[in-house]
Amino acid sequence: MTSELLKLLKHIPILNDVDEDELSDIVKNTKLEHFKQGNYIIREGELGETFYIIKSGKVEVLHKNKDGEDETIAALYPDNFFGEMALLSNKPRNASIRCLEDCDVYIFNRNDFFNFLYL
Repeated sequence: MTSELLKLLKHIPILNDVDEDELSDIVKNTKLEHFKQGNYIIREGELGETFYIIKSGKVEVLHKNKDGEDETIAALYPDNFFGEMALLSNKPRNASIRCLEDCDVYIFNRNDFFNFLYL
């Protein structure tokens, strides 16, 4: 997992100038979780404590419309990331993420996410 994740992290714009030793420190605390098709990874309105990078699979981004029904607003694929907005704003999640396929997702807690920003 380590070399694969390191390669993926190097493609995230905020990490372009981070050296490999610093990225390796971040990788040590990373978890890889599996989600089944149809499962929600996050739900709109929840508190945001984690940041995610998709390793495999496809998810949809859902937002409640004015009638309170979920509306698909985007799809995300491997190497895409999500969850950062709630961490940066310290506000509840502004969208839900549901798996369109079985997915493997790297998960970083709040502290690891802020380590990205302050390296």
